[in-house]
Amino acid sequence: MINDLKLTPITGTFINLLLGDTGINNYGLEEWEIDFQLMKAIGIDTVIVLRGETAGDGRHLSALDPRSTTWPEDPNLLSMFFRLCEKYDIKLYLGGTQNATNLHLGEWQKEVYANEVFYGKMLEKFGHYSCFQGLYVSLEALPWHFNFFDILIGIIEAMHRFAPEKKVLLSPVFFPLTGNMSSRYSLEEFKRVWGAGFFEKVAGKLDYCAPQDAFTIPECCYGKTIVSDIEAWYAGTKTMLEDNGVKLWANIETFQRKYGCFDATPGQDFRTIDYRSLYMKLQAATPHVDKLITFEFSSCMSPNAEWGSSARLFNRYLEMVGIDKRIVQQIIAKK
Repeated sequence: MINDLKLTPITGTFINLLLGDTGINNYGLEEWEIDFQLMKAIGIDTVIVLRGETAGDGRHLSALDPRSTTWPEDPNLLSMFFRLCEKYDIKLYLGGTQNATNLHLGEWQKEVYANEVFYGKMLEKFGHYSCFQGLYVSLEALPWHFNFFDILIGIIEAMHRFAPEKKVLLSPVFFPLTGNMSSRYSLEEFKRVWGAGFFEKVAGKLDYCAPQDAFTIPECCYGKTIVSDIEAWYAGTKTMLEDNGVKLWANIETFQRKYGCFDATPGQDFRTIDYRSLYMKLQAATPHVDKLITFEFSSCMSPNAEWGSSARLFNRYLEMVGIDKRIVQQIIAKK
């Protein structure tokens, strides 16, 4: 065990309230309440709702669906999240809407407008909550022929018009695909394309950028650890962001991406990550970032989660960052 570096703890988490991806583990009010108590106990002070609504192939899903709760306290999951964040003094960042049909048809202006309508309604409905601290740009990573930058800039500008007092968060991906999806940008290409093409254009309107680390494997040869190039990505990205008034956060993925022997590849596999990979990720991010958030506590680290490995990862994480397990054992025992 490497013990010469004090690791920065995770203090924020995404939550996916919609079906698909990780889902919501069929949580009821009891499980959500315990998760919030656990998050509060280990220092998580920020929750980011990944998306409020999504659509594609004629199907629509919403976190405001009245069928998403079976308990009388809350009319829907999104209302419950605002209530619990308020109760436990946790900041809430709200993600918007995403329509795959707009993206694939190239109707990017419709996508911007849909988010304007959504955020306007959400600010009217939930704006009185003191926990409502920020807005999250849900669109994460697409090749450029989907007008990716145009959509991001349009949504961020709309956020700034509607609620200039709210903080704005974005979470793109490290090692992004180029426009033809046949290769990935180098760090220098990433800084050149994203710097002039995007960050310079939203300077003063975007507060935080938390890149998805998109990396899984901690390499080692004959007992000697091999430093991942993700550290260079953090250092280089931080300089670019600081030049445009944006603070660097880290999106520490606690799910396991599909991969071959030495090459991380994307895929829809969201099982819990190996704890050694999590240690490597925390090591790489600690010297460079202002805040660590994760995707996502309730699916990949909570004792409530679907896979038993999530509870075990939670225990290993507590050991890594030096949190006394007895603090959380009492909460778990109430279940």
